[in-house]
Amino acid sequence: MAKRIQRTVPPEEVTFAKDCGLFSAFCEVIVPLSPMVFTYAVPEGVCLQRGSVVWVQLSHRNPTLGVVSRLVSERPPFAKVKMAFPHASGYIFGERFMEKLEWVSRYYLSTEQQALNVFLPKDFKKYLDALIEDAADGAVSEKKAGKAISEVPPLTEEQGAALHRLLELLFQKEGFRGALLHGVTGSGKTRVYMELAKCALEAGKKVLVLVPEIGLAPQTATRFSEFLNMDIPVIHSALSAPKKRSAWVSILSGKALIVIGTRSAILSPFEYDLVIIDEEHDASYKQEDFAPRYHARSLAFHEASKYGALVVLGSATPALETYFAAKNEKLAYLTLSKRATEVALPTVTIVDMKKKARLQDSSLLLSTEMREALTETVKKGDQAIVLLNRRGYSKSRVCAECGTTFSCPECKVPLVYHKQYSGLLCHYCGRLFSLNMACPECGSTEYEFAGGAIEKLEEEIAAWIPDAKTVRMDRDTTANVGAAEQILADFRERKYSILLGTQIVAKGHDFPGVQLVGVVGADSGAGVPDFRTGERLFELLSQTSGRAGRAREGGRVILQTNNPEDPIIHFAVAHDYKGFAQRELEARLDAHYPPYAKVATVEVGHKDYNFLIQRAEAFAESLARNRALEVLGPVDAYIPQVRGIYWMHLFIKAPSAVDIRKSLATLPENLEVKINIDPQ
Repeated sequence: MAKRIQRTVPPEEVTFAKDCGLFSAFCEVIVPLSPMVFTYAVPEGVCLQRGSVVWVQLSHRNPTLGVVSRLVSERPPFAKVKMAFPHASGYIFGERFMEKLEWVSRYYLSTEQQALNVFLPKDFKKYLDALIEDAADGAVSEKKAGKAISEVPPLTEEQGAALHRLLELLFQKEGFRGALLHGVTGSGKTRVYMELAKCALEAGKKVLVLVPEIGLAPQTATRFSEFLNMDIPVIHSALSAPKKRSAWVSILSGKALIVIGTRSAILSPFEYDLVIIDEEHDASYKQEDFAPRYHARSLAFHEASKYGALVVLGSATPALETYFAAKNEKLAYLTLSKRATEVALPTVTIVDMKKKARLQDSSLLLSTEMREALTETVKKGDQAIVLLNRRGYSKSRVCAECGTTFSCPECKVPLVYHKQYSGLLCHYCGRLFSLNMACPECGSTEYEFAGGAIEKLEEEIAAWIPDAKTVRMDRDTTANVGAAEQILADFRERKYSILLGTQIVAKGHDFPGVQLVGVVGADSGAGVPDFRTGERLFELLSQTSGRAGRAREGGRVILQTNNPEDPIIHFAVAHDYKGFAQRELEARLDAHYPPYAKVATVEVGHKDYNFLIQRAEAFAESLARNRALEVLGPVDAYIPQVRGIYWMHLFIKAPSAVDIRKSLATLPENLEVKINIDPQ
């Protein structure tokens, strides 16, 4: 049973407003999502400083926690003032945390209040209360008593050389240090990370390890924990409440020596000396949903530059900006060109689905080659991963009478049939509609489904390969706490022979039993209007292929595509990252895209479409007066209407991020505005 933590309450005086003349000291307090930074009085005899966590009251709301941004002696220009009281824990954020908060809000054009809302975990109050209990209980060692360290094979020559260079950088006394560890899938990058972390910890340094997906955290934490023979705090949103609390208390108390987590872990007050960002190319490291839309890699670079930490970026398919920086000697460039097990990379077969359409039932998602390969793999007792990056059962529901595709009335995008939910789901606003709703155009109740998705593929595999034990992993099957961990653990323990999933299954997983990887719709997403589309496709195909044949020879990959001549697919098939990078970088140089320019997107929204067009065009014209900028748009957003709001999109290019930030200092009034610096 989880330990019950005693809840602290704010002092009653926090709600009192008193004459400003009664006080000699004041403080400015950042409150998450508040409209501005507010000034409060510092009560007589109370000691506060920059970073102090305090109780304050906004208007007549319930008291809440905020963070002191600065102390001021000048009396505010109003007669009455409320007071700020320190939390009972006495917790004070260090200057590094405060500077990081301010840099994120400044660089990504958000307010400090928005930034603090992202920096602080949802249950921060509870964690501070637990911190009080922890201090009363005394320190607990992180070492695992009596557990033997797992035996590991010797490092390969390439691993040893990479580790040697990283240790040189780690113990360099001053300045920014960054390195790219570019290793093929299965080359043993994680082993290098662990050896480096071990040396750092032995030298009294602190280590942060980031992974792109929640599903990778358990695998990574287990390997590091067993190698280092210590318990390691893990931070991500899908943890149980007691585990989250324990991890945060270890960080807040300063006991944590190494932390593993997803993107948001870099926002914590953990003052690392070494940060390892695994699968650094992954777009999950960028916050895209709400402000501030920060990138963990950029924040790591900033902290390392200011505080002297070492940043290690690892990937088989580095982001082109990272690769470009390494080739231009802004980062140390280290390579692992062979798999650590000396096993060859898997053979790749391309299946042309346009030709297959003439030879087999068009409603089938699996080609003959894929079905036969899966059947053979299961028969041999091996495992397979099949990727289809499309949730639901069918892409859309079409009226059998008039051909109308049923769309969300609020978002104007086709609704996806989810058999799991027995209805039509909007993937943008989350509304669920009855499957049997009458056609909004002609009133007919007859309908057909168009385009298969992952639930249909699951049924197809069960029908064609009845001996297969299949488990599906997507957003719908991993919504509950611990669900992703359980699916991956069961598959690793060979309780299932086929892991069917969306792009979640392509990211860094190490399953020794997997000998076959199949990709259904290898070119899906290729038509998205984004300059990174080709890079994403190459990453997805290369990373997914890398899950096959990691432990022994004979690994196979089958890619089903409607565009077999796509050069990006051929680069991925040949495992030719450098060829792909050269081609893509040349194209970006011509078009003035990163890494040769800084970019930002601005989305503006309003319920009145005509008003939106008028204001968006005026805004674009004002931006275009700055000759340092290249402004594209406004055009309708890729999804032009969400929850009844129309959206238009502007794309800005400039020589530097400073040029962009200055140009966006003044924003259009009466419009909703979303700014994304360095969009991914």
